[in-house]
Amino acid sequence: MDSPGNTHRDTAREHLAAFDVLRFAKNAFLWLAVAAVLFHLGAWWSLRGQAMEEGDAVSSAVRHVSTGRFESSLAVAGFVARASVLIVAGVLIVSLLVSLSGRLGGAAGLARACVWFLAALALVTPWVRVQTEVAAGLGSALYGFDELDRSVADGSAGGILAILRFGLCPVLVVVCLVLGQIHFRRAYRSMTITPPPKLPIHEV
Repeated sequence: MDSPGNTHRDTAREHLAAFDVLRFAKNAFLWLAVAAVLFHLGAWWSLRGQAMEEGDAVSSAVRHVSTGRFESSLAVAGFVARASVLIVAGVLIVSLLVSLSGRLGGAAGLARACVWFLAALALVTPWVRVQTEVAAGLGSALYGFDELDRSVADGSAGGILAILRFGLCPVLVVVCLVLGQIHFRRAYRSMTITPPPKLPIHEV
């Protein structure tokens, strides 16, 4: 009959193994989300530079680009970013439950990480938009090609509002994800499991 201490260690090992699976999934989707968000930032920066270089000719150039792969790539990046952040937030919630049920420790750090990932999820969520051009741009930290096209066409791509909308919003998402990752790493390092008792040499 196993002692209570051995039973607790076995249970903790099972929970820790499950936690490692969740950690691997979180890391994979986290980097997918960061890459997709940075793609949005790079798209705006590219079109902004093109607008500053070409001036009035940029309108036809943007329309030419929109017929290629750029528009669809931006749409795919938006889907990947939203789906990945949603999965990461869900994984963090499950990880917190695993930590609590297995008494692995680090629950406070995981809770902090969960809050930051939920904040990132709120930023990329396409909320209900008011049917005006100004309010429509505030629907999400991510954006589509049509919104970039309008910003370039009306000459506001380099303005303060455009920098806040197309530059700062994606950066805020990345900051939330990075802060969540930092708290997750600290929580994971604080998790300890009591090593099994060493067997006598004649029983090894």
